[in-house]
Order: sequence, then structure tokens, then C-alpha cells
Amino acid sequence: MRMSRSRDQRGAIAIVMSVASLMIFGFAALVVDLANVRDVKRQSQNTADAAVLAAGNALYPAPGTPDVSAAVAAAKLYAESNYGIAASEWDTCVDASHFVVPPGGSQCISFSPNLTAPTTVRVVVPTQSVRTPFASIMGVQDLPIATKAHATIDPGGHARCGLCVLGQGMLHDLQNGDATVHGADIHLNGSVNVGPQGLVATSGIITVQGTASGGLGNYVPDPLTGQPGIADPLAFIPLPPNMTGLTAKTDPCGTGAGRGPGLYAGRNLRNLNCQLQPGLYVIAGDSSTIWDLAGSSSTHLWGSGVTLYFTCGSQTMPRPCNAGEQGAWMDASGNGRIGIRAPTAGPLSGLAVIYDRQNASELRLSGNGSDNLTGTMYAASGALEMNGNGCSTNYYAMIVVKDLEMDGNPACLQSTYTQNQNVQIPAQALHLSQ
Repeated sequence: MRMSRSRDQRGAIAIVMSVASLMIFGFAALVVDLANVRDVKRQSQNTADAAVLAAGNALYPAPGTPDVSAAVAAAKLYAESNYGIAASEWDTCVDASHFVVPPGGSQCISFSPNLTAPTTVRVVVPTQSVRTPFASIMGVQDLPIATKAHATIDPGGHARCGLCVLGQGMLHDLQNGDATVHGADIHLNGSVNVGPQGLVATSGIITVQGTASGGLGNYVPDPLTGQPGIADPLAFIPLPPNMTGLTAKTDPCGTGAGRGPGLYAGRNLRNLNCQLQPGLYVIAGDSSTIWDLAGSSSTHLWGSGVTLYFTCGSQTMPRPCNAGEQGAWMDASGNGRIGIRAPTAGPLSGLAVIYDRQNASELRLSGNGSDNLTGTMYAASGALEMNGNGCSTNYYAMIVVKDLEMDGNPACLQSTYTQNQNVQIPAQALHLSQ
């Protein structure tokens, strides 16, 4: 009897061990299969992330002008090349949460908020079934894998600010000045103080990194203070510009070989009617190197398709300025007139008056004359100094400067930002948002 019970116990233990072994094997198999599934899902998510970024990179070949077809093609190409997603799989792909789908397109590549100016791309990788050979013992034949990703982009084209004052940790004091911008926002890093004439954005907002003083009634609309500072919105422009083929010239206003685009030193332009031929004019030197238009109303500097670039070095050896260095500059205070129109094509398109990025000299203009400057004014390390006692000057410009100084009663800055006549801001800030 004792031996019989021993045999029964050994038999029961064998049965338990067999069942336990099967369970352990099943769980081990499931762990192996799940590890494989996780690896495939990771690959799928990497594909979704990369495909949506590829779509975002292809979405805006020109600033502000989307090419949705190119974005869709880029996403599909990446998914096919890196994950083996066939083109036919997109046709049957279903995404219940899709955004706007291009005509004839797949639900799994969509755009928000619209197809005219999309700022978000959504990609859902077509569902893949992963075989689970070990887990099939437990009745699990395969597992579906589906991943998605969003990318957000700033379409570019239109600048965020028509007047961008970059100097941080500074008080920008407009005194009795009147600065009015049409067609765009105004942004000031640092803080700002205005007098009774005020700071006005007729069709935008005013944002200030620090504080805004001088009375809220002097701002239209009320400023939004404590806002994030902005970086140089034109940091993408390569400076110095391409000077290939430019030679030293003597007289931009004269006739013959001495005029036209080229390399220049300082020049007294007072009381001259000076027409510039189209092209790039490089003015190089130090703080004593001035293109001086600070004369009477008979002073007139004008030309179409013209870019003026003020930098350091010398006429024959222009170079970028060092940080804080004062280079050549323009003084158009007084009653002189400017009629510069920037190029409309090429690498200098939209650039009218530009200072080297480190040039700390001032750009001196006036509200007294009848200026008509069309194109971007850029002095990221310099101050725009507005003199005079009138408001007869109109600029059609994006203005990017370190500081804005106004001296007059009232000094007046009137500018209308026109996107197609200024530098086109490229699409930027592409990033995964989900």
C-alpha cells in the first residue's frame, strides 16, 4: 500500500510538472513573440516619425506656397524605402481621426487646418500584421501594428513682425516718436517706453519681451508684455552676400566705368540727384565711412533693383564686422530723399538696405523727406535712428534692427509691410508634435 501511494504521488508530480512545463514554455514563447512585436512596432514608429518629417520638409518648396502632392510623395517614398510599405497599401489605409485629405489621396496622410496653408501633417503607417509562431500554441496567431505621427511647421512667407527690434535687456525709448506699422505685427525684445505720439500696429498686435511704459493709451492695440523674446528672423540670410565680379568704383552717381554696382568707400551725396543702376553696392570701412544724404530736399538717392550693403574692412578688402565693431553706415537724416526699390529676384530679392550682421553703426533716416524705400531694412546689431519733425516718409519694408531711437517733435516712422516686396521667410520650425 505504501509503495502504491508513492507511485501515485510520482505520477501526480509528473503530470503537474508537464503542465507547468507547457505553461512556462508558452509564457516564454509569448515573451519571445512580444519582444519581436515590440521591435516591429519600434521600426513602424520610426517610419511614421521619419515619413511625417519627410512630408514636412517637402511641403513648402517656396516660402508660404505649399506643395501637398510633393509632401504625400515624400512620405510614401520614405515608408517604402525604409519599411517596405507598398503604394497599394495606402489606398486601403483607414484613419478615423484624419485631417483634411488631398483629393484622391489616402486617409493616412492628411493635413491641418487646410490644404491652402497647412501647418500640421499627420501620417498613419498602414497596419501591419506580425506573425507570432510561438504564441500560436496559445491561440494567438498574429498581432496588428499601427503607428502614427504628427509634424508641425511654420509655413514661412509672411514675417511674424513688420517691425522687429531685437535688442534684449534694453529700454527702447521712442520719446516723442510716432511709429506706425501697417500689415504686420510689432515685436520688441527688452522693454519699451513711448511718449504721447505712440506705437501703433494698425492690423496686427504689439508684443514686448519686457515691460511697456508711457501709458497704455499710447499703444494701439494694447501691448502684450512678458512675451518670449524672438531670435533674428533673418538669420538665415547668408552674409556677406556674394561679391563675385564686383570691383572698386568711385562714383555711384556718375557716368562711365566709375559707376554702377561695385565696392565703394564713403561718399558725400548731399544735394545730388543720384540714380543707381540695378545691383549690389558694397560700402566698406569704419564709423567714419558714410554715405551722406543729410542735405536739403535736392538730395535724392534712387534706383530700382538695388541693394546697399554696409560692412567693415576697406573698399578694396571688405570683410564681415567683428562683434560690436562699427562699420560703414548711411546718414539719410535731414530733408534728403530715398527712392530705393529692392531686387525682386535672385539671392538679394527683397533686400534694400542691409548692414553686416555684426555692424554696430546706426542707420539714420528721417521722417521729413518724401522717401519711398521698398524692401527690407536690416541692421541686427545697429540702431535705426529716426530724426525729423514730420511724417511725410513712407516705407514699404520689413524692418529688423537692434534698437529704435527717435529724435524729433515728433519723429515719425511710417511703414507698410508688403510680403511680396520683402524678404520671403522660409518655412521653419519643423518638429514632431505627436
